[in-house]
Amino acid sequence: MLFDLQSPRRRRVIRVTFGALAAIFAISFVFLGVGTGGGGFSFSDLFGSGGGGSTSSAFDDDIKAAQEKLAVNPNDAAAHSQLVTLHYQKANAEADDQGRPTSDSIQDLQQSTDAWTKYLELTGAKASTGAAAIAYQAYFVLAQADFSSTASATTGSDQLQGLTSTVADLKGAAEAQKVVAQAQPSVGNWAKVAQAYALAGDTQGTQQAIAEVKKLNPAQGAKLEKQLKNTQQQGSRFQQAIKQLTKQQQTSQSAGGGNPLSGGSNPLNGLGTGGSLGGTP
Repeated sequence: MLFDLQSPRRRRVIRVTFGALAAIFAISFVFLGVGTGGGGFSFSDLFGSGGGGSTSSAFDDDIKAAQEKLAVNPNDAAAHSQLVTLHYQKANAEADDQGRPTSDSIQDLQQSTDAWTKYLELTGAKASTGAAAIAYQAYFVLAQADFSSTASATTGSDQLQGLTSTVADLKGAAEAQKVVAQAQPSVGNWAKVAQAYALAGDTQGTQQAIAEVKKLNPAQGAKLEKQLKNTQQQGSRFQQAIKQLTKQQQTSQSAGGGNPLSGGSNPLNGLGTGGSLGGTP
């Protein structure tokens, strides 16, 4: 076990750390237009009715039909695009009574983003903005789910996997939203790209997106850049924590196990500090 979770002090540090990060995610989702409140993401924010108005089985026939098309022609871009939407809609229908994603929802969201990846490989710059917008939303829900898994993880390897997946999801969201922003340039669309990259700790991607905002509206671009300072610091902490966890995991393995943090530092310390991640641009 990488972290000595038996220590009351360490349990308290981790609880406070992830509590702060959870608040940051909630604030960031509002900033990005994903979700509408501080109580966590809800599919009802996107579809207007928590838990969905349809049963998940209502999408099975259409999903099967799209999969049959791909069995005949794996390069059928339209079928991949359909699966992006269908799996996302099914995930909504599988949400609980509060509109929160369930384990089945998460599985369908992963299938939605997998379909998006294959679709994007086939279409490139010609990708549909509709499919891209759905993929952006799906990636952000997955980021929150992976982050939650990290918060409840009891081993260093699980914490490392959770943080790594969270960052990968955030980058996936940024790339999907970039497709929308390139086709439909606007301050709002590029701001979402910048924010997602900033949370992922991708400085180059963040600055490039901010530059696009400045081209459209220099004043708004400057304002966005200022607002994202704290967000970029948080993204940097994610990256630093991943590096430290990776190093400590390697140290633990080379030492034949044990707790490399005994008498050492907790790489998750400081995550979530430094204020909120912005607000409304």
